[in-house]
Amino acid sequence: MLRTILDAQHLRARTRFVALYTLLLRLRREERHAEYAATVLRYEDDFGSEPYFHTFRAIAARTRGDMASLRSAVEHSRRAVAAIPDVAAVVHQLAAFWVEYLERLDKPERPHDLDEVERQVDRAISLSQGRIAHYFETKGRVLALREEFEAARAAVAQAIELEPRTSRDYLRRLTQYQTTRVRIDLMQERSRWAQAHERFRTELTEFKAHQLQLLGLLAAVVAFIATAGNIASQSGGIDGIRLMLVASGAVAAVFGTFSLVNNSGIRRVIAAVMLGGALIAVGIFVPAAWVS
Repeated sequence: MLRTILDAQHLRARTRFVALYTLLLRLRREERHAEYAATVLRYEDDFGSEPYFHTFRAIAARTRGDMASLRSAVEHSRRAVAAIPDVAAVVHQLAAFWVEYLERLDKPERPHDLDEVERQVDRAISLSQGRIAHYFETKGRVLALREEFEAARAAVAQAIELEPRTSRDYLRRLTQYQTTRVRIDLMQERSRWAQAHERFRTELTEFKAHQLQLLGLLAAVVAFIATAGNIASQSGGIDGIRLMLVASGAVAAVFGTFSLVNNSGIRRVIAAVMLGGALIAVGIFVPAAWVS
Protein backbone atom coordinates (compact mmCIF):
# COMPACT_ATOMS: atom_id res chain seq x y z
CA MET A 1 0.00 0.00 0.00
CA LEU A 2 2.71 2.48 0.97
CA ARG A 3 4.75 1.67 -2.13
CA THR A 4 1.65 2.11 -4.24
CA ILE A 5 1.17 5.60 -2.84
CA LEU A 6 4.87 6.38 -3.37
CA ASP A 7 4.75 5.37 -7.01
CA ALA A 8 1.52 7.28 -7.71
CA GLN A 9 3.00 10.30 -9.46
CA HIS A 10 -0.39 12.04 -9.70
CA LEU A 11 -0.60 12.38 -5.89
CA ARG A 12 0.68 15.43 -4.02
CA ALA A 13 4.40 15.34 -3.16
CA ARG A 14 3.58 15.83 0.53
CA THR A 15 1.33 12.77 0.55
CA ARG A 16 3.97 10.65 -1.16
CA PHE A 17 6.65 11.89 1.27
CA VAL A 18 4.52 10.90 4.27
CA ALA A 19 4.19 7.44 2.74
CA LEU A 20 7.98 7.28 2.31
CA TYR A 21 8.54 8.33 5.91
CA THR A 22 6.10 5.69 7.19
CA LEU A 23 7.64 2.98 5.02
CA LEU A 24 11.18 3.79 6.15
CA LEU A 25 10.08 3.86 9.78
CA ARG A 26 8.63 0.36 9.40
CA LEU A 27 11.75 -0.93 7.67
CA ARG A 28 13.96 0.48 10.42
CA ARG A 29 11.87 -1.05 13.20
CA GLU A 30 12.07 -4.42 11.45
CA GLU A 31 15.84 -3.91 10.96
CA ARG A 32 15.62 -4.49 7.21
CA HIS A 33 18.72 -2.40 6.64
CA ALA A 34 19.52 -3.32 3.05
CA GLU A 35 15.94 -2.62 1.96
CA TYR A 36 15.98 0.67 3.88
CA ALA A 37 19.13 1.83 2.08
CA ALA A 38 17.78 0.73 -1.29
CA THR A 39 14.52 2.62 -0.70
CA VAL A 40 16.38 5.81 0.25
CA LEU A 41 18.50 5.55 -2.87
CA ARG A 42 15.48 4.84 -5.08
CA TYR A 43 13.60 7.99 -4.01
CA GLU A 44 16.65 10.28 -3.77
CA ASP A 45 15.74 12.11 -6.97
CA ASP A 46 12.12 12.63 -5.94
CA PHE A 47 12.64 13.81 -2.36
CA GLY A 48 16.35 14.56 -1.97
CA SER A 49 15.69 18.28 -1.56
CA GLU A 50 13.48 17.71 1.51
CA PRO A 51 15.33 18.81 4.70
CA TYR A 52 14.18 15.65 6.49
CA PHE A 53 15.75 13.48 3.79
CA HIS A 54 19.15 14.11 5.45
CA THR A 55 17.97 11.94 8.35
CA PHE A 56 17.19 9.10 5.94
CA ARG A 57 20.64 9.35 4.39
CA ALA A 58 22.16 9.31 7.88
CA ILE A 59 20.31 6.14 8.90
CA ALA A 60 21.21 4.40 5.64
CA ALA A 61 24.89 5.29 6.12
CA ARG A 62 24.90 4.20 9.76
CA THR A 63 23.56 0.73 8.94
CA ARG A 64 26.67 -0.02 6.84
CA GLY A 65 28.56 -0.28 10.12
CA ASP A 66 32.08 0.88 9.26
CA MET A 67 33.68 3.98 10.78
CA ALA A 68 33.70 5.99 7.55
CA SER A 69 29.97 5.36 7.04
CA LEU A 70 29.23 6.22 10.66
CA ARG A 71 31.13 9.47 10.26
CA SER A 72 29.08 10.14 7.13
CA ALA A 73 25.91 9.49 9.16
CA VAL A 74 27.04 12.13 11.66
CA GLU A 75 27.59 14.64 8.87
CA HIS A 76 24.16 13.97 7.31
CA SER A 77 22.59 14.35 10.75
CA ARG A 78 24.42 17.62 11.24
CA ARG A 79 22.94 18.95 7.97
CA ALA A 80 19.48 17.86 9.11
CA VAL A 81 19.87 19.78 12.38
CA ALA A 82 21.04 22.85 10.48
CA ALA A 83 17.93 22.66 8.27
CA ILE A 84 15.38 21.85 10.99
CA PRO A 85 16.97 22.72 14.36
CA ASP A 86 13.82 22.64 16.49
CA VAL A 87 12.75 19.02 15.93
CA ALA A 88 13.74 16.92 18.93
CA ALA A 89 14.05 13.65 17.00
CA VAL A 90 16.40 15.23 14.46
CA VAL A 91 18.60 16.75 17.16
CA HIS A 92 18.68 13.47 19.06
CA GLN A 93 19.66 11.51 15.96
CA LEU A 94 22.77 13.66 15.63
CA ALA A 95 23.66 13.07 19.28
CA ALA A 96 23.01 9.30 19.08
CA PHE A 97 25.09 8.74 15.93
CA TRP A 98 27.86 11.01 17.16
CA VAL A 99 28.18 9.27 20.52
CA GLU A 100 28.24 5.90 18.74
CA TYR A 101 31.11 7.17 16.61
CA LEU A 102 33.01 8.42 19.67
CA GLU A 103 32.49 5.09 21.47
CA ARG A 104 34.44 3.34 18.74
CA LEU A 105 37.45 5.63 19.03
CA ASP A 106 40.30 5.07 21.49
CA LYS A 107 39.86 8.72 22.45
CA PRO A 108 37.90 11.65 20.97
CA GLU A 109 39.54 13.27 17.95
CA ARG A 110 38.79 16.68 19.46
CA PRO A 111 38.47 17.26 23.21
CA HIS A 112 35.34 19.39 22.84
CA ASP A 113 33.40 16.77 20.83
CA LEU A 114 31.85 15.32 23.98
CA ASP A 115 30.76 18.79 25.08
CA GLU A 116 29.01 19.31 21.74
CA VAL A 117 27.32 15.90 21.86
CA GLU A 118 26.10 16.56 25.39
CA ARG A 119 24.70 19.94 24.33
CA GLN A 120 22.80 18.26 21.50
CA VAL A 121 21.29 15.53 23.66
CA ASP A 122 20.35 18.05 26.37
CA ARG A 123 18.67 20.17 23.69
CA ALA A 124 16.74 17.12 22.43
CA ILE A 125 15.59 16.38 25.98
CA SER A 126 14.56 20.00 26.43
CA LEU A 127 12.66 20.13 23.12
CA SER A 128 10.79 16.95 24.06
CA GLN A 129 10.15 18.24 27.60
CA GLY A 130 11.96 15.21 29.02
CA ARG A 131 9.28 12.76 27.88
CA ILE A 132 11.25 10.60 25.43
CA ALA A 133 12.91 7.75 27.30
CA HIS A 134 15.70 6.75 24.92
CA TYR A 135 17.07 10.30 24.88
CA PHE A 136 18.15 9.69 28.47
CA GLU A 137 19.87 6.47 27.43
CA THR A 138 21.92 8.50 24.95
CA LYS A 139 22.69 10.96 27.75
CA GLY A 140 23.94 8.03 29.83
CA ARG A 141 26.28 6.93 27.04
CA VAL A 142 27.75 10.44 26.87
CA LEU A 143 28.29 10.48 30.64
CA ALA A 144 29.96 7.07 30.47
CA LEU A 145 32.44 8.42 27.92
CA ARG A 146 33.18 11.17 30.45
CA GLU A 147 33.80 8.40 33.02
CA GLU A 148 30.91 9.72 35.13
CA PHE A 149 29.63 6.18 35.60
CA GLU A 150 27.18 6.67 38.46
CA ALA A 151 25.48 9.55 36.63
CA ALA A 152 25.41 7.40 33.48
CA ARG A 153 23.64 4.57 35.33
CA ALA A 154 21.15 7.05 36.76
CA ALA A 155 20.35 8.34 33.26
CA VAL A 156 19.75 4.81 31.95
CA ALA A 157 17.56 4.04 34.96
CA GLN A 158 15.53 7.13 34.12
CA ALA A 159 15.16 5.90 30.54
CA ILE A 160 13.82 2.54 31.79
CA GLU A 161 11.40 4.31 34.10
CA LEU A 162 10.08 6.59 31.33
CA GLU A 163 9.70 3.93 28.62
CA PRO A 164 5.95 3.29 28.07
CA ARG A 165 5.09 -0.33 28.96
CA THR A 166 2.36 -0.42 26.31
CA SER A 167 4.64 0.70 23.48
CA ARG A 168 5.26 -1.75 20.65
CA ASP A 169 8.97 -0.98 21.02
CA TYR A 170 9.06 -1.62 24.78
CA LEU A 171 10.91 -4.94 24.76
CA ARG A 172 13.37 -3.79 22.12
CA ARG A 173 14.08 -0.58 24.03
CA LEU A 174 14.40 -2.41 27.34
CA THR A 175 16.96 -4.78 25.82
CA GLN A 176 18.85 -1.77 24.47
CA TYR A 177 18.90 -0.11 27.89
CA GLN A 178 20.14 -3.26 29.63
CA THR A 179 22.86 -3.59 27.00
CA THR A 180 23.91 -0.01 27.71
CA ARG A 181 24.05 -0.80 31.43
CA VAL A 182 26.41 -3.69 30.75
CA ARG A 183 28.52 -1.47 28.49
CA ILE A 184 28.80 1.13 31.26
CA ASP A 185 29.98 -1.56 33.71
CA LEU A 186 32.59 -2.75 31.21
CA MET A 187 33.77 0.79 30.57
CA GLN A 188 34.17 1.38 34.30
CA GLU A 189 36.20 -1.82 34.69
CA ARG A 190 38.35 -0.85 31.75
CA SER A 191 38.91 2.58 33.29
CA ARG A 192 39.92 0.99 36.62
CA TRP A 193 42.29 -1.37 34.84
CA ALA A 194 43.84 1.51 32.89
CA GLN A 195 44.35 3.51 36.10
CA ALA A 196 45.92 0.52 37.85
CA HIS A 197 48.15 -0.10 34.84
CA GLU A 198 49.24 3.53 34.84
CA ARG A 199 50.01 3.40 38.57
CA PHE A 200 52.05 0.24 38.03
CA ARG A 201 54.01 1.88 35.22
CA THR A 202 54.69 4.92 37.40
CA GLU A 203 55.80 2.80 40.33
CA LEU A 204 58.00 0.67 38.07
CA THR A 205 59.64 3.78 36.63
CA GLU A 206 60.27 5.14 40.11
CA PHE A 207 61.67 1.77 41.24
CA LYS A 208 64.06 1.70 38.30
CA ALA A 209 65.19 5.24 39.10
CA HIS A 210 65.81 4.31 42.75
CA GLN A 211 67.74 1.22 41.71
CA LEU A 212 69.95 3.28 39.42
CA GLN A 213 70.55 5.78 42.21
CA LEU A 214 71.47 2.97 44.60
CA LEU A 215 73.83 1.40 42.08
CA GLY A 216 75.47 4.77 41.51
CA LEU A 217 75.83 5.28 45.24
CA LEU A 218 77.28 1.81 45.74
CA ALA A 219 79.78 2.38 42.96
CA ALA A 220 80.83 5.68 44.53
CA VAL A 221 81.13 4.10 47.99
CA VAL A 222 83.18 1.17 46.67
CA ALA A 223 85.50 3.59 44.88
CA PHE A 224 85.73 5.71 48.04
CA ILE A 225 86.54 2.70 50.25
CA ALA A 226 89.09 1.39 47.78
CA THR A 227 90.79 4.76 47.60
CA ALA A 228 90.72 5.17 51.39
CA GLY A 229 92.08 1.66 51.89
CA ASN A 230 94.85 2.27 49.41
CA ILE A 231 95.83 5.50 51.14
CA ALA A 232 95.57 3.87 54.58
CA SER A 233 97.86 1.01 53.50
CA GLN A 234 100.49 3.55 52.59
CA SER A 235 100.11 5.42 55.87
CA GLY A 236 101.75 4.40 59.07
CA GLY A 237 100.14 3.42 62.39
CA ILE A 238 97.65 5.85 63.83
CA ASP A 239 97.11 7.84 60.63
CA GLY A 240 95.86 4.76 58.77
CA ILE A 241 93.44 3.95 61.60
CA ARG A 242 92.17 7.53 61.65
CA LEU A 243 91.60 7.47 57.91
CA MET A 244 89.65 4.20 58.05
CA LEU A 245 87.49 5.52 60.91
CA VAL A 246 86.63 8.66 58.94
CA ALA A 247 85.89 6.58 55.83
CA SER A 248 83.60 4.22 57.79
CA GLY A 249 81.78 7.18 59.35
CA ALA A 250 81.30 8.82 55.96
CA VAL A 251 79.85 5.60 54.50
CA ALA A 252 77.42 5.23 57.44
CA ALA A 253 76.29 8.86 57.10
CA VAL A 254 75.81 8.55 53.33
CA PHE A 255 73.73 5.37 53.61
CA GLY A 256 71.67 6.88 56.43
CA THR A 257 70.88 9.94 54.32
CA PHE A 258 70.06 7.80 51.28
CA SER A 259 67.64 5.67 53.30
CA LEU A 260 65.78 8.90 54.18
CA VAL A 261 65.20 9.48 50.46
CA ASN A 262 63.72 5.97 50.25
CA ASN A 263 61.21 6.71 53.05
CA SER A 264 62.94 4.74 55.82
CA GLY A 265 62.04 5.40 59.45
CA ILE A 266 63.43 8.66 60.80
CA ARG A 267 64.85 6.95 63.89
CA ARG A 268 66.88 4.56 61.78
CA VAL A 269 68.19 7.45 59.70
CA ILE A 270 69.17 9.46 62.79
CA ALA A 271 70.92 6.43 64.32
CA ALA A 272 72.91 5.83 61.13
CA VAL A 273 73.91 9.49 60.81
CA MET A 274 74.86 9.72 64.47
CA LEU A 275 76.98 6.57 64.19
CA GLY A 276 78.67 7.97 61.12
CA GLY A 277 79.29 11.29 62.85
CA ALA A 278 80.73 9.52 65.90
CA LEU A 279 83.14 7.49 63.78
CA ILE A 280 84.27 10.62 61.95
CA ALA A 281 84.76 12.44 65.27
CA VAL A 282 86.75 9.52 66.67
CA GLY A 283 88.85 9.42 63.54
CA ILE A 284 89.63 13.14 63.70
CA PHE A 285 89.78 14.07 67.37
CA VAL A 286 90.42 11.05 69.59
CA PRO A 287 93.66 9.92 67.96
CA ALA A 288 94.92 13.50 68.16
CA ALA A 289 94.37 13.44 71.91
CA TRP A 290 96.21 10.15 72.12
CA VAL A 291 99.16 11.61 70.27
CA SER A 292 99.28 14.60 72.56
